[in-house]
Amino acid sequence: MCKLDHFKIRSHLKNSSGFTLIEVLIAIVLLAFISLYTYKMIDTSTDTKEVVLKEDQLKLQTLTAVSRIDSDITQIYSPLYSYSKGNPATDPNALYQDNASSKGSFDGKAKNGMIIPQFQSEDKSTLVFFTASNRRKIADTKDSRYTWVKYSIRRTDTANAEKDDRNLNTIGDNELIRQTIATNIYGNDLNWSDVKAQVLLTQVKSVEFSFWDEKSRKFVSSIQDLNENKNTIHSLKLNLVWVDNDNHEQKIEKVFRVLYPFFNTKADDLKTGGAYGGGAIPPGLPTPPDSDGGVVQ
Repeated sequence: MCKLDHFKIRSHLKNSSGFTLIEVLIAIVLLAFISLYTYKMIDTSTDTKEVVLKEDQLKLQTLTAVSRIDSDITQIYSPLYSYSKGNPATDPNALYQDNASSKGSFDGKAKNGMIIPQFQSEDKSTLVFFTASNRRKIADTKDSRYTWVKYSIRRTDTANAEKDDRNLNTIGDNELIRQTIATNIYGNDLNWSDVKAQVLLTQVKSVEFSFWDEKSRKFVSSIQDLNENKNTIHSLKLNLVWVDNDNHEQKIEKVFRVLYPFFNTKADDLKTGGAYGGGAIPPGLPTPPDSDGGVVQ
C-alpha cells in the first residue's frame, strides 16, 4: 500500500510542468503596462488637483479682497451725512481750517463742530477715506476705532517669483494693496510712505474706482466732479480686472454703499438748524481736540 502511494506521487510530479520563459515575460510586460497606467492616472489626478487648488485659491483671494473693501466702505464716517458744513474758520490759530486742497486730511468742520474727513483719489486706482472699520487687536493701545484707509495698486516684485511657466503672465503684473493709519488720526498730513502695505490680491491688471453723482445720476471717475458732495459720497463702484493662471482676464464689477445714515442737511438747516435739532454731538462720534468736548460754541 505504501509503495503504491509513493509511486503515484512520483508520477504526478513527473507529469506536472511550470511556467515557460515566454509566459513569464508576457506576465512581466502586462504588469509593467498596468503599473505605468496606474502611475499616469495618479500623476494626472495630482496635476488636476494642483491646478484646481491654484484657481480656487486665486478666486478665494479675490473674493476676500472685495469683502475687505466692502467692510471698509460701508463703515465710512463723515459728519456731513448728518450735518451740513459750517462756516469757514476765520481764526488763524484754529487747528482745522477749511482746506480745498486734495493734500489735506480734513476740510473744515460741520455745524456740529466735527471735523470733515476728505475723500482723496490721486488717480482712478487710488482711494483714501476715513472709516470706522478698525478693530483693535491689543487692549489699551492708542489705536482708534476710526482709521484712515488707502487702496492702491503697485508693481509686483517678480524677483523671487516662481519659474513655473503656468504662473507667468505678462498683463497681470500688479497687486492690490491696503494701508491703514489708526494712530494720530487727526493729523492733517498723512504719510503713507512709512505705512506697511497689506497685499490683498496679486496678478491684477487694473483697478478703477468711480463715484455716484447725485446730480447727474451716474458714476463719475473723479471725486472733484462731485463738487459740494465730494466729501459725502454715498455709493462707489469698483471695476477690478485680474489675470488667472491661464492668462485669461477675469473681471469683477461691484457697487458699494455707505451704511451711515443720510439726511437732507440743507432742508434740516432751514427747519431746525441741524439734523438732530441741537448742538450736542451724538454719542460714538470722534471728537477733535478743539471741539470743546463736543458742544457747538
